[in-house]
Amino acid sequence: MVFGFAALGALVVLVAVFAITGSSTGSGDSIESAVGSPTTAATGTPETLESIGPTEQAESGTVSGYEQMRNSQEMFSRFSDVPINDLDLEALTEQASQPDIGPSPLGQFRLACQYSHFAKDDPILAPGQPGQSHLHMFFGNTETDAFTTEQSLIGSGGGTCQGFELNRSAYWTPALLDGKGNAIVPDFIIIYYKTRRTDSVISMPQGLQMVAGNTTKETFETSQKLLWSCGGSGQQYNETNQIPDCNGDIVNAAVQFPNCWDGKNLETDENQSHLIYVNDNEACPDSHPEALPQITILLYFPGTDSVDGWHLASDRTGGFNGLPGGSLHADWWGGWNIEMIDLWTEKCLRESRNCSNGQTGTERQLARVSDLNDYQGDNFIPLPAN
Repeated sequence: MVFGFAALGALVVLVAVFAITGSSTGSGDSIESAVGSPTTAATGTPETLESIGPTEQAESGTVSGYEQMRNSQEMFSRFSDVPINDLDLEALTEQASQPDIGPSPLGQFRLACQYSHFAKDDPILAPGQPGQSHLHMFFGNTETDAFTTEQSLIGSGGGTCQGFELNRSAYWTPALLDGKGNAIVPDFIIIYYKTRRTDSVISMPQGLQMVAGNTTKETFETSQKLLWSCGGSGQQYNETNQIPDCNGDIVNAAVQFPNCWDGKNLETDENQSHLIYVNDNEACPDSHPEALPQITILLYFPGTDSVDGWHLASDRTGGFNGLPGGSLHADWWGGWNIEMIDLWTEKCLRESRNCSNGQTGTERQLARVSDLNDYQGDNFIPLPAN
């Protein structure tokens, strides 16, 4: 692939994004750095939270009714029928103001997403069982559902992240609900891929499944891998294990994924045995020798005068009734265009560069989902009626 474009993009857009998300070029001790010790959240069998029957569903509505909540902008599905490795990279990228932000202690790549749709599906923990999970918010591949497979993931579907169909990976989190019949949509969804293991990091394997966070207990111990907080990226405060009252400031959640893989198994099991967390300053062990970019999902929800009634859909399923937001977790299923993921892995991660706003280390960056990569629709979307 050759990116042969002469003109540069507008720097003002990139600056505006940094004002909200932060540049994160420091030592890597914050959640954005994707380093630290394994999470101390309790472990157990995820069926207690994820695989619930229809009579246990906490929110009203039918499976089909959630389709009305879809973010159906045309730009998200222009090339949804094109196999992922047949996509025209130039059509899904744009001129960058600069290849990257500069050298960094971390190799880092980040991009923005918008939400795609809501559904009571979970293709990892409840495959082939539509409507049998709590309500999730999906982003990335627009067709992710209970019947998603690796082949369907990479073979079809639009994309709601920068680069659109170039990133058909599926990302999902439990839906955040306001207790008044609405699902809450974040203004920004930021995905970080980072590593200090620049000499050994590999591209994320196609089809790899990961689950991170607290899927089995009513609460968790706050750590750099799982937390709620207030304020924008780089200005976070009030870190906690429940949805915080931020007095009108941004409410955000962060979930960090494991960073060492066994190199063999793509699919998950109830213990996530194919993946482990290892401090990013250390080498991956022989049992899990492959160094992955550590993914962090950051959700920035609109400020509000009160979070009374706010909770995750997973907080009130399977008999759970813990702290609001105590069941914070996220899922990831890899479906990148191979040429693109190899490009930013080489140019950004292995060369220890700070690639933000979808930059790739070249004069092209992933096309934006809006001028500032923010969500511009209604943040409070009514749930379907019974």
